[in-house]
Formats: sequence, structure tokens, C-alpha cells
Amino acid sequence: MTQTLQQALIKAGLVSKEKLKKAEEEKKKRTKKSVGFIEGKHHHHIRTACEACGKSSPDVEYYEHKNRSLDKKWLCVKCADTHNISDEFRQTVQSQHAKSGLFRRQYGRTKIFK
Repeated sequence: MTQTLQQALIKAGLVSKEKLKKAEEEKKKRTKKSVGFIEGKHHHHIRTACEACGKSSPDVEYYEHKNRSLDKKWLCVKCADTHNISDEFRQTVQSQHAKSGLFRRQYGRTKIFK
């Protein structure tokens, strides 16, 4: 709300100052939360480019894997399946398919984040 509108609502008695303060605090809390990511894991990254194949893909996720033949961490689903990297090593849920539950792997079980 604009400042003048807030003052007019307070003056009319429709809204109290306490309610406005609570609403602003809740709004600040909502904007601070990371949506779709594991707490503390790469919440500032949103990537669409696979480091292994170099192509842009909607299903790029961060894998903390131990596969020595591949030193890349941000992989698309196809590259993760090709290099036999288990979904248990996936650390992010950044892609739209992963957020909506449509993320499926061909190699092994698909990890479900809650």
C-alpha cells in the first residue's frame, strides 16, 4: 500500500497500525524463504545450462557425486543418466519439473524431496 492510502485507512479506523506492522513482518518473512531448494544448498543459483554437455535444459540440477570420470556438478537429467549418477546425490530442486514432482530419472530411483 502507498503511504497516503495507509494513513487514510488508519484515520478512517478500518486498519490498525498493529495489523499493518504484522502484515509487513509476514511479507518480509515470506520473501526471505527459498522456494524449491533444500535449506542452505545453493539457494542463490538458478541454472539452466548443463556443465557436461553444454546445452540448455529445463532439468539442470546440482549433483554432489563421486564419479571420477566426470568432474562437473551441474548436470541435466540426460547427462546424469548417461554417466550413471544416482539421484541420491542430487542436492537441489530448482527446475520446474523437480518442483512439481514430474522429475523422473531413467537410471535408478528418483529421489523425492518433501
